[in-house]
Amino acid sequence: MKNTKILLLSATHGDEGFTIPVVKKLAKEFEFDWKIANPKALEKNVRFIESDLNRSGPGDFKSDLYEVRRAKKIISIGANYDAVIDLHGTVSNSGIFIIIPDPSWQNIELSKRFNIKNVVLWPGLVSTGPLTQFIPNSLEIECGPKNVSETSKKLESILREFLSGKVQNLKQNFYIVNGKFTKNPKKEMKDFEKFVYKNNTFYPLLVGQYKGIKCYMMQKLNDIL
Repeated sequence: MKNTKILLLSATHGDEGFTIPVVKKLAKEFEFDWKIANPKALEKNVRFIESDLNRSGPGDFKSDLYEVRRAKKIISIGANYDAVIDLHGTVSNSGIFIIIPDPSWQNIELSKRFNIKNVVLWPGLVSTGPLTQFIPNSLEIECGPKNVSETSKKLESILREFLSGKVQNLKQNFYIVNGKFTKNPKKEMKDFEKFVYKNNTFYPLLVGQYKGIKCYMMQKLNDIL
């Protein structure tokens, strides 16, 4: 995108390296910077080495933990860019969606430059959290299911449109995370499809991604505002 400094992050989790070939291909066509966020975890194909990099912000250069030091470095670098996009993958059949840990208007406006229908506001309520919670003008793109060729192709198309500066006219759905769901209902749950459990109505997110959690719970802001 002309006159815009863009940084793409891949493999913030070391088992999500599927985005790297996509980014390498686009780097031959467009001018942007990119970085493997957690090279040590990528080499071992594990989520992290000592602590989850995407839960280690704002980071600390003096920490004994590798990921905490790494978080501080990436956040410091990211502050020099006009837009930072952190690419992630999930085993959930969620499709591709945006996560905004810092739901500022600046970051919401950034989300509108992507051909992505679902946008999740996930405010950081504690002092540590995702990298993009601490980087101005940034967001995460979550891709599911990861390691599937169709998912990679769709991500490539989305990033190509963004990098080319194509104006999007897509009507997006905005959600906000408001809890966890730990029950095991008989009815099938699907990401972003309204679900009713007893007297509780919500939209599931990342179904089956995390041990001990059936999914995260969301409310759809388009239905409320």
